[in-house]
Amino acid sequence: MYGLLNFEEKGGHHGSVVCASKNICGMHFFQVSVIHSAYGFLEKSRLKRAAKMMKKAGVHRALFPDGFSGMDIFENFGIAAVHENYLRAMTGAEIARRVMNEHHLSPTETCVGIAGEHMGADVRKALMTLALHVRYTILDLPGGGEGICSVLRREYGVSVLKADREKQLKSPDVILTFGDAKPWGDAKCLWIPCGTCLEWDGYQNAASEVHYSVPPEIEAQIPADCSANAVLSLLLESGVVHENELEVSGIL
Repeated sequence: MYGLLNFEEKGGHHGSVVCASKNICGMHFFQVSVIHSAYGFLEKSRLKRAAKMMKKAGVHRALFPDGFSGMDIFENFGIAAVHENYLRAMTGAEIARRVMNEHHLSPTETCVGIAGEHMGADVRKALMTLALHVRYTILDLPGGGEGICSVLRREYGVSVLKADREKQLKSPDVILTFGDAKPWGDAKCLWIPCGTCLEWDGYQNAASEVHYSVPPEIEAQIPADCSANAVLSLLLESGVVHENELEVSGIL
């Protein structure tokens, strides 16, 4: 069960903290509505009540309003916020292609680095997509990956190599990082974080904000006060929304 927190300015006769069932694209959420209060201590008390309700309902992850500052209250009850991590990871190749296009990088001359901790679905998808799109691809994994690199070279004739940082002659122009992996190579490269590492000394995030377009029937169901990317990430992770229904429409 996933949770959904929203604020309301005025309450009816049902009280200042009310729970209900919410359906988003066929996925059920335990929704708790909290009435805003001008008094901080009163709003904090209401949020504690909301967190208790979610915990009792079996909620472990929830969607929260953009800029919500009371996460510590919910974390104390074992409830974590849903982030956009999964969405970015599974659309890393599409983000990279958009970034390359906006920076006028020719695919036939571009070297892309892909760094991760293991060969998961996210790394595999990025590698399979980008290796067929750009001139050079370098895979940086602590172990494994040689097999798929060999298959890509043999079956498609592409230039894809396992990274050897000490002997690497070319530094990536674009690098994608997955999981806890850190960027490497020239700090002037275009770094696209697709994992938990979002800041690294000397490197700048080339895609700090990614916008997606989705079919109107999906967009209409995204709660207005929540992060659209967090909602889409959860829907994608749960199999409610599919990758072919998402399109990277803008990068900031």
